[in-house]
Amino acid sequence: MESNDKHYITFGADIGDVNAGKVVGPHLFELRKLIYRFCDKIYCEEIDEIAPILRVDGDLAYWEFEGCEKLRLSKKYRYITIDVGMPRSKWEGLNGIEIKNYLIDNLKEALELMVKRLKKEKYKVNENELWTDFAKVEGEFLFD
Repeated sequence: MESNDKHYITFGADIGDVNAGKVVGPHLFELRKLIYRFCDKIYCEEIDEIAPILRVDGDLAYWEFEGCEKLRLSKKYRYITIDVGMPRSKWEGLNGIEIKNYLIDNLKEALELMVKRLKKEKYKVNENELWTDFAKVEGEFLFD
């Protein structure tokens, strides 16, 4: 899949079954490539990784929530993460553009929540650059 290079913003995933993987996987892979291309720089010096994690419900594994939950900031290990829930109803029977819109909207919400938390902790975040770069990801992902 991707190289072993360390990326600043990652978008990991737990995908609940093979069907969910077939439907969501290609869009997630495309989104990751765009994140690595446009958002591969440090936006907060005190953090080494911004790591939202997608949880896609399926037959074998399911988390039964939608949207963003469990925001965690590790000052010791210098990362911030949040779970992004995608229930079956958000991928089963939907077309590619609906799934892409869901992924980008929830990733954006996740990043907004993480930035808000970092700022609350008095971390300096280069928000303007982050959102300028994210807009490039969003544009390519949704309109190319």
